[in-house]
Amino acid sequence: MLRKHGIQVVSINEPVEDTPSGRLLEGIIEVIDEFYSANLSQDVLRGMRENASRGFRNGGRAPYGYVRVKVQEGAKERTKLEPDPQTAPIVQRIFREAISGKGLKAIVRGLNADGLTSKTGKKWGMTSVEKILHNETYTGTLVWGRKREKQVGAKPLVLRTDDAWPAIVDSATFAAAQAGMAARAPGVIHPREVESPYLLSSLMCCGRCGAAMVGQGTGPYYRYYVCGNAHRKDREVCSSPVLRKDRVERFVIDRIKDYVLTKKNLEEVAELTNDELAQAGIGVRERLTLLEAQVAEVDSRLNKLYDVLETGQFERGDLSPRIRALVQRKEELQQAKNEAEEALQHCTMDMVDPVLVHDYVNELRDLLTRSSITEQKSFLKSFVEGIQVSDTEVKIRYTIPMPPQGLSEETTGLLPFIHHG
Repeated sequence: MLRKHGIQVVSINEPVEDTPSGRLLEGIIEVIDEFYSANLSQDVLRGMRENASRGFRNGGRAPYGYVRVKVQEGAKERTKLEPDPQTAPIVQRIFREAISGKGLKAIVRGLNADGLTSKTGKKWGMTSVEKILHNETYTGTLVWGRKREKQVGAKPLVLRTDDAWPAIVDSATFAAAQAGMAARAPGVIHPREVESPYLLSSLMCCGRCGAAMVGQGTGPYYRYYVCGNAHRKDREVCSSPVLRKDRVERFVIDRIKDYVLTKKNLEEVAELTNDELAQAGIGVRERLTLLEAQVAEVDSRLNKLYDVLETGQFERGDLSPRIRALVQRKEELQQAKNEAEEALQHCTMDMVDPVLVHDYVNELRDLLTRSSITEQKSFLKSFVEGIQVSDTEVKIRYTIPMPPQGLSEETTGLLPFIHHG
């Protein structure tokens, strides 16, 4: 580029003349330099990968909750991580609260309220907490090469080394935190619903205008469900009734307990599930019998071809394509047979024991009343499709017809839930 603009470049270490032979020499030097740079890059990556495979850090700042420590390995000093006694308990608290059902905003609010600061000495933010919850380093696992994997055209070099340093949280805790965040992701649950103390906010809607019923009120004793349009605009837009939060939520929970979570109903569900698994097992057995017969037929054909080869009636080259095709066919049938056997085993293992249903009833009832608000919402959504509130009644629509009447919805009068005054 400089030469195009008439500017001469003078090199002290690699002097070349501005002649055709000089330009040739310059090109050769550039190629050698490029080769040296690329080769050096490969050597450096190879050394970093070897270092990471033995559980040593390749540089960078220590994550929040850890401190860098030097360890001697022969004549060289390597870097490892050790939990920081001051900040490691805060990391454990973040994971513990995430598992309990708290969202990022609630965790951040609690940390800042207690006067705890982030790594930079400032107040916590949701991004910082989210990075901690997604960082597998806290399980004692070293993950190296993930950034390079995102580069265009780069070869995958991701390396994982378990037990590289002491863990702050165990693998089960980390996995539970990931599952909780996935369940509360914006694509699954609206961010407002995650922290909302209103159990039915995502299920209840106004029968007059169709808007969602939202929470309104302050304190633990003065909370109500109101039409979203009336809450945002004015009561003149929609004059649907205001419902007492505690009463309507208690009613729905009691209906699920008394109408769904009974021993008789769950035993019927278990019997229906076992019947479907039994029917599926019959089909799998029939398919398995057919596949076994087909495998036996292919084996018979192969044995006949092998006999012909042994007697010398045909040349090997004449029968090779046919033998190759039959062998490939046998491998495909054997794979399908293995899959059928595995499916049949699952059908047998997944049978529900009606005796165990009695224990499940109590566990599900406890889950509905004693678990976190997020878990209760997820649990209700598995049984309740929606709740519609009109001027005179509350209508509950279930996801499946519920025994004993087999109804998919039920209606009750509105009077017990209306807020007066």
